[in-house]
Amino acid sequence: MIRVLKLSFRNFTRNLSRYRILIMSMVLATAAMVVVLGLLMGISSSVEKKAARYFAGHIAFQEFSRAGVRSVITDSGSIEDLVDDLNGVQAVSRRSVYYQSNASIFYNGYYARQRRLVGVEWNREAEVLAELNITSGTVPSDYDPDGVLISTATAERLNARVGDRVIISLKTSRGQSNTASLIVRGIFNESSFFGYTSYMQRQTLNSIMNVPAERVNEMGVYFTTPRLQRTGIEELRHSLEQSGISHRILQSREARDTARSSIEEPTIMLLTLDAQLAEIKDLVDAITIVAVGVIFLFLLIVVIGVSNTYSMIVYERIKEIGTLRAIGLTRNKTVALFLGEAGFLGVTSLLLGMFMGVLVLSAIHAWLDFSFAGFATLFLENGRVAWKLPAVWLVSIALITLAASLVGALRPSIDASRLAPVDAMRQE
Repeated sequence: MIRVLKLSFRNFTRNLSRYRILIMSMVLATAAMVVVLGLLMGISSSVEKKAARYFAGHIAFQEFSRAGVRSVITDSGSIEDLVDDLNGVQAVSRRSVYYQSNASIFYNGYYARQRRLVGVEWNREAEVLAELNITSGTVPSDYDPDGVLISTATAERLNARVGDRVIISLKTSRGQSNTASLIVRGIFNESSFFGYTSYMQRQTLNSIMNVPAERVNEMGVYFTTPRLQRTGIEELRHSLEQSGISHRILQSREARDTARSSIEEPTIMLLTLDAQLAEIKDLVDAITIVAVGVIFLFLLIVVIGVSNTYSMIVYERIKEIGTLRAIGLTRNKTVALFLGEAGFLGVTSLLLGMFMGVLVLSAIHAWLDFSFAGFATLFLENGRVAWKLPAVWLVSIALITLAASLVGALRPSIDASRLAPVDAMRQE
C-alpha cells in the first residue's frame, strides 16, 4: 500500500497542470467554509460575551415571591453555596437592576435614556467588566460608591468624559423621582442594544431606588467557557431538588414572564444565557443554515467537477492503466491509486484553502471597522468583526474537503479498475 501511495503522489505531482483548475475550485470552497463558519462563530461568541455581562452571567438567578412583584433574592448565601461545587466558575455576581424606561443620565444640559442601570460589586465582577473594552478610564476600585461606567453611546450623546460628574435619575417603585451625582470612572466601547447600560456600585443604585442597601435582585454565574452552562444548569437542578428549594428552569424570557404571572410561592427561576438569547440564537442559527446550504451546493459542484476531471484523466491514461494492470496491479490497488491521488488533491486544497480563509478572516478583522454601523455593533467587538474557529469545526472542514475529493474520484477510480489490461493497452 505504501508503494501505491508513493505512485499516487508521483502521478499527482506530475499532473499538477491538469489539476490546477480543480485545485483552485477546492481551495475557494474550503476558504469559503472557513470564512463563513469563522465569522458566524465569532459573531455568536461576541453576542454571548456581551449578553453574559448584561444578564449577570451565563446562568442567572431570580426569585419571585408572588405575581406582579420584582425579583428579590432573599438568601444569596444559599445560592452561593449551590454554585461553589460547579466546574469552571469564573465569577459569581450579586446585582441590583433597574430597567424601567425612565432611567436617564444628565450632563451639561444633555441627557441619555438608559435601558438598564446595573448595580454591581466591583470586586466580584472586576475581571468580567474589564472585558468591556474600556476606551478611557478604568473599572472603579472596590467599594467605590461614586463611580459609574458608561458606554460610548451615552458618552457621545452627553459629550461627557472620564472624571465628569453626571446625574443619574430614575423613579422609585412608589413613583418618587430620585437622583444621584456620580463620577464617570470609565467609558466602554458599545453603541448597540447593550450600549444603553450603565454600571455602578450596588449599594449606590439601591440608595437611588430607595430600597435596603444590601438588597440583591439578581445573581449570576460566569463560567470560563459558555458551554459549561449546559452542565452547570443540570448540576444546579440536581442540587435544588435535593435541597427542596422551589425552582423553575426556563427556556426563554417569555417563559419566565408567563411563570411570574401565576406564581403562588417564593420560587427561584434560572435562565441560561441560551434561554436569554433565544431569539438572537434563532437568527444566528437561521443564517448558519442558509450559509451551510450554500456551501453544500458549492461542494456538490466541486464533487461533480472532481468526478468529471478524473473521468477525463482515466480516459487519457488508459494505456498507462493497462500497463500497470499487466505487470500486476490489482483492481483494488488501481482504485487505491486514483483515490490516493484524490487524497493528495484534497490535502493540498485543504491546506491552501485554510490558509487563504484564515488570511481573509484576519484581514477583515484588522482592516474593516464597522463602528459606524449603529445597531449592527451588537455583533461586533470593538467595532470589528471577530472570528473564531474551534478545533471541532476545523476538523469538520478538513473531513468535508477530503470527502468531497474522494467521493468525486470514486466512480472514475472504479471504472479504471474494470479496464481489461489487453484492451487498455490497445487503446490509441
